[in-house]
Amino acid sequence: MTSRTPGRPPDEFLEYRLVRLAGRLERRFASALAPTGLSPRQFSVLTVLTESPGVTSADLARAVLTTPQSMGPLLDQMETRGLVERTAGRGRGRAAPIRVTDTGAALLREAARLVDALDDSTRRRLGERDHRELNRLLAILAEHVGDD
Repeated sequence: MTSRTPGRPPDEFLEYRLVRLAGRLERRFASALAPTGLSPRQFSVLTVLTESPGVTSADLARAVLTTPQSMGPLLDQMETRGLVERTAGRGRGRAAPIRVTDTGAALLREAARLVDALDDSTRRRLGERDHRELNRLLAILAEHVGDD
């Protein structure tokens, strides 16, 4: 017996399509970053730290869509690679300032070039106007996801 989604095919549900696309895009993004050895999440961490110096670990976790509990081990890995540094001030109840090292900044520049090339490829497929419009619509959607 074949069971179908009542009413309409799954591809007509926006969220279904977005979830499937997100998985494919994440693999594509990870593949583009592979030469740097950065994961998409590590790229996000370096980007957020560069754009928002002094951000707390908890705020960083929210910005890169992970949990505060997962942020510690991720920062440990990045610190071991020399990409970030948690500076003095680490004490009970005090958030350790996190900064991008020179090595991390250089790797981020290299990764950003790869991501720019990936984005250019998407822009060519969609055309400038549709690329800009899709980006605008996704920003609106991102603002409201989780509000309900």
